[in-house]
Amino acid sequence: MTWYDSGRHREPFTSIMTAIARLEIVPIREEHMSDEIASAIEALEEFEVTYELTPMDTIIAADDVGEIFAAAQAAHDEIEEDRIITSLEVDDQPNREQHTAERVAAVEEALGRPPQG
Repeated sequence: MTWYDSGRHREPFTSIMTAIARLEIVPIREEHMSDEIASAIEALEEFEVTYELTPMDTIIAADDVGEIFAAAQAAHDEIEEDRIITSLEVDDQPNREQHTAERVAAVEEALGRPPQG
């Protein structure tokens, strides 16, 4: 799994975050969407978030849920199409520190797999 970051976090997702989100932006068109998606990802880099680009969506983490909403808005606004579908699912636990890697590790453990190093 490859983790990408905004340049503000040198080690992707090593910081403890309070908010984790799944962002999906779909420009509605007949041809490939790579250029538009790349523009949206570049917009995320202006915010204090880390992100993982996956084949289906982008996972975003931040210390503040407001930063996620602002970054998602900027990514949405970056798409230049007549129709855009944007989905944002946010898990915000402001009173609990959480780490994305710990969530994955817990599932791996439940599957009886050794920890990833």
